[in-house]
Amino acid sequence: MDPTVEPLSTGVQIALRLPVIIIALAGALLGLLMIRRMGVLSGILAAAGSLIIAADQAANVAWVLHLRSMTSGGDLDIDTFNTVNNAYLVADAVLITIGMALVVASFVLRRPATAGPVVAAGPAADGFGSTGAPPTPGFDLPPGSPPPWSAGPPPAAQ
Repeated sequence: MDPTVEPLSTGVQIALRLPVIIIALAGALLGLLMIRRMGVLSGILAAAGSLIIAADQAANVAWVLHLRSMTSGGDLDIDTFNTVNNAYLVADAVLITIGMALVVASFVLRRPATAGPVVAAGPAADGFGSTGAPPTPGFDLPPGSPPPWSAGPPPAAQ
Protein backbone atom coordinates (compact mmCIF):
# COMPACT_ATOMS: atom_id res chain seq x y z
CA MET A 1 0.00 0.00 0.00
CA ASP A 2 1.32 3.41 -0.95
CA PRO A 3 1.62 5.71 2.10
CA THR A 4 1.26 8.91 0.06
CA VAL A 5 -1.99 10.82 0.03
CA GLU A 6 -3.31 11.81 -3.36
CA PRO A 7 -5.90 14.46 -4.18
CA LEU A 8 -9.34 13.35 -5.26
CA SER A 9 -9.66 12.65 -8.93
CA THR A 10 -11.00 15.37 -11.20
CA GLY A 11 -14.20 13.41 -11.81
CA VAL A 12 -14.89 13.00 -8.10
CA GLN A 13 -14.25 16.69 -7.41
CA ILE A 14 -16.65 17.69 -10.19
CA ALA A 15 -19.24 15.13 -9.09
CA LEU A 16 -19.17 16.55 -5.56
CA ARG A 17 -19.98 20.03 -6.85
CA LEU A 18 -22.69 19.21 -9.39
CA PRO A 19 -25.46 18.55 -6.83
CA VAL A 20 -24.73 21.91 -5.19
CA ILE A 21 -25.02 23.63 -8.59
CA ILE A 22 -28.33 21.89 -9.28
CA ILE A 23 -29.75 22.72 -5.84
CA ALA A 24 -28.60 26.34 -6.13
CA LEU A 25 -30.27 26.67 -9.55
CA ALA A 26 -33.45 25.15 -8.10
CA GLY A 27 -33.19 27.69 -5.27
CA ALA A 28 -32.98 30.51 -7.80
CA LEU A 29 -36.09 29.22 -9.55
CA LEU A 30 -37.88 28.81 -6.23
CA GLY A 31 -36.95 32.35 -5.21
CA LEU A 32 -38.49 33.68 -8.41
CA LEU A 33 -41.60 31.54 -8.02
CA MET A 34 -42.06 32.69 -4.41
CA ILE A 35 -42.00 36.42 -5.21
CA ARG A 36 -45.75 36.79 -4.56
CA ARG A 37 -45.45 35.15 -1.15
CA MET A 38 -42.10 36.59 0.03
CA GLY A 39 -42.20 39.97 -1.70
CA VAL A 40 -40.40 41.21 -4.78
CA LEU A 41 -37.18 42.30 -3.07
CA SER A 42 -36.88 39.12 -1.04
CA GLY A 43 -37.54 36.87 -4.04
CA ILE A 44 -34.99 38.67 -6.20
CA LEU A 45 -32.37 38.56 -3.43
CA ALA A 46 -32.96 34.83 -2.90
CA ALA A 47 -32.70 34.13 -6.63
CA ALA A 48 -29.57 36.28 -7.02
CA GLY A 49 -27.91 34.69 -3.99
CA SER A 50 -28.67 31.19 -5.28
CA LEU A 51 -27.31 32.06 -8.72
CA ILE A 52 -24.10 33.40 -7.20
CA ILE A 53 -23.71 30.20 -5.16
CA ALA A 54 -24.19 28.18 -8.36
CA ALA A 55 -21.60 30.40 -10.11
CA ASP A 56 -19.21 29.84 -7.20
CA GLN A 57 -19.50 26.09 -7.55
CA ALA A 58 -19.03 26.34 -11.33
CA ALA A 59 -15.90 28.40 -10.66
CA ASN A 60 -14.73 25.62 -8.33
CA VAL A 61 -15.10 23.14 -11.19
CA ALA A 62 -13.05 25.48 -13.41
CA TRP A 63 -10.51 25.76 -10.57
CA VAL A 64 -10.05 21.99 -10.43
CA LEU A 65 -9.78 21.67 -14.20
CA HIS A 66 -7.35 24.59 -14.49
CA LEU A 67 -5.04 23.29 -11.78
CA ARG A 68 -5.20 19.78 -13.24
CA SER A 69 -4.17 21.13 -16.66
CA MET A 70 -1.30 23.08 -15.08
CA THR A 71 0.05 20.01 -13.29
CA SER A 72 -0.27 17.66 -16.25
CA GLY A 73 1.78 19.82 -18.62
CA GLY A 74 5.17 18.79 -17.30
CA ASP A 75 6.88 22.14 -16.81
CA LEU A 76 5.15 23.38 -13.67
CA ASP A 77 6.17 26.78 -12.34
CA ILE A 78 5.32 26.70 -8.64
CA ASP A 79 4.93 30.49 -8.41
CA THR A 80 2.38 30.53 -11.22
CA PHE A 81 0.60 27.54 -9.69
CA ASN A 82 0.36 29.27 -6.30
CA THR A 83 -0.79 32.55 -7.86
CA VAL A 84 -3.56 30.82 -9.82
CA ASN A 85 -4.58 28.71 -6.81
CA ASN A 86 -4.72 31.77 -4.54
CA ALA A 87 -6.76 33.74 -7.10
CA TYR A 88 -9.35 30.95 -7.27
CA LEU A 89 -9.36 30.68 -3.48
CA VAL A 90 -10.06 34.41 -3.03
CA ALA A 91 -12.75 34.35 -5.75
CA ASP A 92 -14.35 31.34 -4.05
CA ALA A 93 -14.47 33.06 -0.66
CA VAL A 94 -15.87 36.28 -2.14
CA LEU A 95 -18.56 34.56 -4.24
CA ILE A 96 -19.80 32.24 -1.50
CA THR A 97 -19.90 35.11 1.01
CA ILE A 98 -21.88 37.37 -1.32
CA GLY A 99 -24.25 34.55 -2.29
CA MET A 100 -24.99 33.53 1.28
CA ALA A 101 -25.35 37.17 2.37
CA LEU A 102 -28.00 37.69 -0.31
CA VAL A 103 -29.88 34.54 0.72
CA VAL A 104 -29.82 35.58 4.38
CA ALA A 105 -30.93 39.10 3.42
CA SER A 106 -33.85 37.61 1.52
CA PHE A 107 -35.04 35.94 4.73
CA VAL A 108 -34.60 39.10 6.77
CA LEU A 109 -36.36 41.34 4.23
CA ARG A 110 -39.22 39.03 3.32
CA ARG A 111 -42.72 40.41 3.49
CA PRO A 112 -44.44 39.57 6.79
CA ALA A 113 -47.12 36.96 6.60
CA THR A 114 -50.64 38.35 6.48
CA ALA A 115 -53.76 36.51 7.40
CA GLY A 116 -55.61 35.90 4.20
CA PRO A 117 -59.24 34.97 3.82
CA VAL A 118 -60.12 31.58 5.18
CA VAL A 119 -61.97 29.51 2.63
CA ALA A 120 -63.99 26.60 3.92
CA ALA A 121 -64.20 23.41 1.93
CA GLY A 122 -67.99 23.41 2.10
CA PRO A 123 -70.95 24.55 4.18
CA ALA A 124 -70.32 22.04 6.94
CA ALA A 125 -66.52 22.25 6.86
CA ASP A 126 -66.40 24.09 10.19
CA GLY A 127 -68.68 21.57 11.90
CA PHE A 128 -71.46 24.14 12.43
CA GLY A 129 -73.61 23.51 9.39
CA SER A 130 -74.70 26.21 6.96
CA THR A 131 -75.86 28.72 9.60
CA GLY A 132 -72.79 28.85 11.80
CA ALA A 133 -74.71 27.25 14.66
CA PRO A 134 -73.54 24.09 16.31
CA PRO A 135 -75.16 21.02 14.83
CA THR A 136 -78.48 20.11 16.35
CA PRO A 137 -79.49 16.47 16.41
CA GLY A 138 -82.00 15.76 13.71
CA PHE A 139 -82.30 19.17 12.03
CA ASP A 140 -80.48 22.34 11.07
CA LEU A 141 -81.62 25.84 11.92
CA PRO A 142 -83.27 27.80 9.13
CA PRO A 143 -81.16 30.47 7.45
CA GLY A 144 -81.23 33.82 9.25
CA SER A 145 -82.11 32.47 12.70
CA PRO A 146 -79.71 33.30 15.50
CA PRO A 147 -77.58 30.64 17.08
CA PRO A 148 -79.26 29.08 20.11
CA TRP A 149 -76.57 30.35 22.48
CA SER A 150 -77.16 34.04 21.64
CA ALA A 151 -79.34 36.20 23.83
CA GLY A 152 -82.06 38.28 22.32
CA PRO A 153 -84.77 37.98 19.73
CA PRO A 154 -84.15 36.84 16.19
CA PRO A 155 -83.39 39.58 13.71
CA ALA A 156 -86.38 41.30 12.17
CA ALA A 157 -87.29 40.25 8.68
CA GLN A 158 -86.74 42.93 6.11
